[in-house]
Amino acid sequence: MTHNSPRLFIIGLLAACAMPLASMAEQDHSPDQLLREKQEMFRDVAEKMRPFLVRIDTVGGSQPRGFLSTEDDEESPQQPRSQNPFRETVGSSFTIADGATTGIVYSPDGFIITSSFNFIREPVVISVTLGDDRRLVAKLVARDQVRKIALLKVDADSLAVPEWVDRTSVRIGQSAVALGLGFGGEHPSLSVGIISARNRMHGNAFQTDARLSPANYGGPVCDLHGRVIGIAVPMAQRPGELAGIDMYDSGVGFAVPKDRVDEIVSVLQTGRSFYRGWLGIQINPRARDAVVIGNIADPSPMRAAGVLPGDKVIGAEDREIRHFGHLVQAIYMIPAGEPVYLLLERNERQFGKVVTLARNTELGDLPDLEEPFDPSTPTPQEGEEE
Repeated sequence: MTHNSPRLFIIGLLAACAMPLASMAEQDHSPDQLLREKQEMFRDVAEKMRPFLVRIDTVGGSQPRGFLSTEDDEESPQQPRSQNPFRETVGSSFTIADGATTGIVYSPDGFIITSSFNFIREPVVISVTLGDDRRLVAKLVARDQVRKIALLKVDADSLAVPEWVDRTSVRIGQSAVALGLGFGGEHPSLSVGIISARNRMHGNAFQTDARLSPANYGGPVCDLHGRVIGIAVPMAQRPGELAGIDMYDSGVGFAVPKDRVDEIVSVLQTGRSFYRGWLGIQINPRARDAVVIGNIADPSPMRAAGVLPGDKVIGAEDREIRHFGHLVQAIYMIPAGEPVYLLLERNERQFGKVVTLARNTELGDLPDLEEPFDPSTPTPQEGEEE
């Protein structure tokens, strides 16, 4: 008993000392204290990113119509609308209001990246206010109307650029902070959420539930270290530069990561823009549980590939195609000028074709198809010769 007393005394002393330490720890990490620490962390992200954020102001331009104009907008009685269904739509009836938008410095020599959403009105003048309050006239170099990225250029050099996160290190569930300058003021607006999915929109974007809206489209979605995860853009499974805008503030937003941005910008820097890609076909609406080609524009990628009316599309980009929605999902994020692999069927024989998608302005009309019979011709009576 006497032999064990010192040990028991030491254990009791440690336990007595541990109680006030635990109480202090609980006090230091109370819910209020944790909330204040998180808030301070978010403010630190905004402060760290502020030098790289730019405010974009535009002058002029017009509200986009339900259909973007093409060469065949003026229709004649001989050319009804149904004969040329290949018309670019803006993707939403959303009204674009006047106001500032957001961008981010891409390179020290004055390239700025933002969302193509900000330029659908085709503004006459674009100005950029840098993090050091310099206001410069910007040139719209080119834009990607599919992945919703735009590239601007200002006459400046030695600009500071942010650090980006490598796509492979981003994890589902990690915190995401979206920043924007669209609401005005010195300090960026800030919304917080998580990365909710990876490789969305054909691998072009992360998904986040951080609130995205026209105020921060074109701005960065960052991690808690102030590194850029991606550029905030509107996206949806339908064409048009405004497609996806209806989901703003819904908790479903998208951010394009660095590797995709680099690929896109490398082309935009040459002055070439990306546009929606078209096959140039009309689907037979009477066919059920299959994508049967009813008609093919002349010229068009499908006609050039030797595809014929009546052929079935049963696969696209290694995806099984059972209805028109599957076909749209397979190719909606592939811009004009890029190839698509299609698996087709003709007379129960399958064959593959690599088809390069075209812009709608490169497509011809749908030719008139011969009716299987002339309904105005009297049918022969029984016993009469045909």
